Amino acid sequence: MRFLRVLLLLAVWSVSAAPLQARRPLPIGVVFSCGPEDSMFRSSEGGLKRAQSELDVKITSYLCNYNSAEYESTVAEAARRNQLVLAVGSPLAEAVDTTARAHESTDFVLFDAKSVNPGVSSVLFHRSEASYLAGVLAVRLAARRNSRKIGVILGERGEKTPVMLDFLLGFEQGAKDADERATLLKRSVQSWNDPQKAKAIACAMHDEGAQVIFQAAGLSGNGVIEAAVEEGFYVIGVDEPQERLAPGVVLTAVLKRFDLALFDVISACVGGHLRRGATLHYRLWNRGVELSWTSNALVPDELHRELEGLSYRIVDRTIRVASCYNDDGTFKTTLKPLPPELPAAEPGGDVSVIGFLSAP
Repeated sequence: MRFLRVLLLLAVWSVSAAPLQARRPLPIGVVFSCGPEDSMFRSSEGGLKRAQSELDVKITSYLCNYNSAEYESTVAEAARRNQLVLAVGSPLAEAVDTTARAHESTDFVLFDAKSVNPGVSSVLFHRSEASYLAGVLAVRLAARRNSRKIGVILGERGEKTPVMLDFLLGFEQGAKDADERATLLKRSVQSWNDPQKAKAIACAMHDEGAQVIFQAAGLSGNGVIEAAVEEGFYVIGVDEPQERLAPGVVLTAVLKRFDLALFDVISACVGGHLRRGATLHYRLWNRGVELSWTSNALVPDELHRELEGLSYRIVDRTIRVASCYNDDGTFKTTLKPLPPELPAAEPGGDVSVIGFLSAP
């Protein structure tokens, strides 16, 4: 009788323990290629905080501060300690591929690039669609200053981070559609964390006549905003609503909604709907990319309405914006940066003009 009672107690314990185990928070490691001051990280914070609040998860963040020597070891550390690893930033692609092959029981999602590993899910932002709108905006505001010159400053030339070319494609197409006589000055900092170099590039670009400069250069972009405050030109930011950094000079920002994408992916994993190897696309139609409008004081209402109308035309594909991606998410081989042997923006500098061959 006592033996039967023991068996009954063990059975009751095993039945009650299963739900308790199922209710354990899902351990998630989020690895960032950037640091805490970068716009990409700040753009992600809202989605992670929402997931912590609404879902049964435990999230640990790992920041690499653009130190490529730490990418693989940091992703591996996250994989050892978590069931789901979210790698935010295309520079992490190689580290994710290597680590995923060694941790087959862990789910991996790479953000902002297409993984070559068929077991890794990918999130792509079609930033060229929002950059198109930014190009139109830049030309319109430059014209109000009697200028046809605008600029774009990127963090990489494109050979290390091909997604940079997607910013460039959309921005140039929008600018040329708005005014085919517009002149676009193109430079690269070739660093995600060199604000002083970016500031020098922006000042030189303004001296050449650029009245509006779009920066997509990570933490380096803060130097562009600083130059705009001092020199009096306009800036279009990136990743987060950067108008708040300098309300008098930042017009808007090309947003990649890392917050939305991160929450979507975490929700899918918690619900058991995350499929390995899937590729998720974020565009204008699902608000995965867009322009921010936290402050419209610098943008006239009629121009805002024009941009909204263009957004609808992009969504319904009346306007077809060029992209760096093929349909399967891989990069088009026709997109190539120009050789680095190009004039410097200042004596002793190594600032390169960006260029590409494109096929829509």
